[in-house]
Amino acid sequence: MIYTKEYWNLEWASVFEHYQQDIRHGHYIHAVLRPDEKKILELGAGSFRDASLLNRLGLECWGVDYSTFAVDSARKLYPQYAERFHVANILKMDFPDNSFDFSYSNGVVGCFNNDDIKSIFKEQCRITRKRIAVTVHNRHNQQFWDYFQKKKQEDPLYAVRFFLIDEISDILKQFCTNITIIPVGKQKKYFEDDLINIGLSDPVFLKKSFDYHRLNLLDVSERLLCLGEV
Repeated sequence: MIYTKEYWNLEWASVFEHYQQDIRHGHYIHAVLRPDEKKILELGAGSFRDASLLNRLGLECWGVDYSTFAVDSARKLYPQYAERFHVANILKMDFPDNSFDFSYSNGVVGCFNNDDIKSIFKEQCRITRKRIAVTVHNRHNQQFWDYFQKKKQEDPLYAVRFFLIDEISDILKQFCTNITIIPVGKQKKYFEDDLINIGLSDPVFLKKSFDYHRLNLLDVSERLLCLGEV
């Protein structure tokens, strides 16, 4: 791991409010869910903004994070979902096998080496019945990668790994079948992000955008939303 528990408790005190602003990823997840995927877990939930959104949309979304500050803050901000938010190490969670229909993370595995990522996926598959998702930073987007290289010189929060499609797919294939990769986040203002920004976040619209563009906008997408059957 790159960051310690003490680091995250300190950092979330300064960035928690900022991260509440961006709930795009919650809409992406909502768009790819199947009708029978109702009970969901977010790993490394951070601000818990996406988990809260999915709960508001009528799903049963739980969330875990390593930072006690993040969890305590989320419970205060979203008291109606407090019992679903917990402190946990995603390498080893207390949930029984097959506790959730679907589980996901956003940007989390970029803080780990390959061995730890494999341990995370193994644990994620253990507690998930149907599908898992992992969203990672997109190394095919050179401009986005350059931006992070510059920013991380002053802010370690930007010191995260970026992944090529083949790189993340090869790891996922050790635990999942039927891998699907969806480039998401077109500079926060184009295509599916534009739909979200103007209030057209219905899963039907977003999924049509994903299906239409496929990998054609890979070089301008911020992240790769990777799905796999357990």
